[in-house]
Amino acid sequence: MTAIFAAAALTSSVVTATAENQASSKQSVILISIDGLRPDAILAHGPESVPAFYRLRREGAFTHNARTAITQTHTLPNHTGMVTSRLVDGADGHGWTWNKDPKLGDTLHRNKGEYLHSMFSVAHDHGMRTGLFASKTKFSLFDLSWGPRYGEPDPVGEDNGRDKIDVYHMKTRSENMVDDLETVLKKEQAFDLLMVHIRNPDTAGHGFQWKTSLPSIYMAAVKKADELIEDIFDHLEKPQWNGRTFVVVTADHGGPIGLKEHGDNQNPENFTVPFYVWGPGIPAGADLYELNAESRLDPGNTNPLPSPDALPPIRNAGVGNLCLDLLGLPAIPGSTVNSGQDLNVR
Repeated sequence: MTAIFAAAALTSSVVTATAENQASSKQSVILISIDGLRPDAILAHGPESVPAFYRLRREGAFTHNARTAITQTHTLPNHTGMVTSRLVDGADGHGWTWNKDPKLGDTLHRNKGEYLHSMFSVAHDHGMRTGLFASKTKFSLFDLSWGPRYGEPDPVGEDNGRDKIDVYHMKTRSENMVDDLETVLKKEQAFDLLMVHIRNPDTAGHGFQWKTSLPSIYMAAVKKADELIEDIFDHLEKPQWNGRTFVVVTADHGGPIGLKEHGDNQNPENFTVPFYVWGPGIPAGADLYELNAESRLDPGNTNPLPSPDALPPIRNAGVGNLCLDLLGLPAIPGSTVNSGQDLNVR
């Protein structure tokens, strides 16, 4: 049942899953979104300061020049793009531009005027267990949209229900949220598809500016995000996760040095984000643009519009379809970013 769990209830609710709800995939995927992460902050820290990020670089495939949505460099529009693999605008866009808690009665479907599928709905309809651990209250939009009331009936095989996110857990302090997640990961492999949102760099940037010099409040927050990723990595050595788990890490936006707001979608500091893929079969230290030379093009300092005459950049919105591809599942219906699941990571 979808709910926001207190830590005590979380343990009993998640780890006593019935046989029908146990993870059914040979693989599992953890998507981690680091809110407000500038790629150059990782380089400024160096490998001794942020070892988890450098492990992702060293052992996985990555780029530090991925892109946000074109017209939006805000949190919720970009996360909606991630889970639906759509851009924001146009007939095929997801259409969500509001960046605060959803208003009473709001869902993505009502805003769009039609049902919007997501990576959660595809995975759940195929019998997989899904989870979303978030650190901002606005992510309730996803729990509402794909919850038991507004989720579409399952059209695939056995009926797995309308509630597409098996566990939605939110705490506004990322450290507490990850502590609760660790409680689950210590017990068993509880999810096939798990999304984790870590807010620390964004909170620091809004409060104290995106300063990549050392020391700074922002850089301390990036280091804390790295520590939280490392906490998750610690659990992936366990037999139920080891050798079968992919970790995908990206960001919803960056942030401008010397400012507190990141809404200027023309500023490369805002629309440039990292993109890491780690897991079995992922080539160590590979450049994602080199792996995808025939389907993606490094955009330099631009955030190009879609064009039939030009290759697109790697976008954070492509992660939804990438996660499904890693699970051996089809693309999200109606998606437009990585809809051919042709982003090569192996």
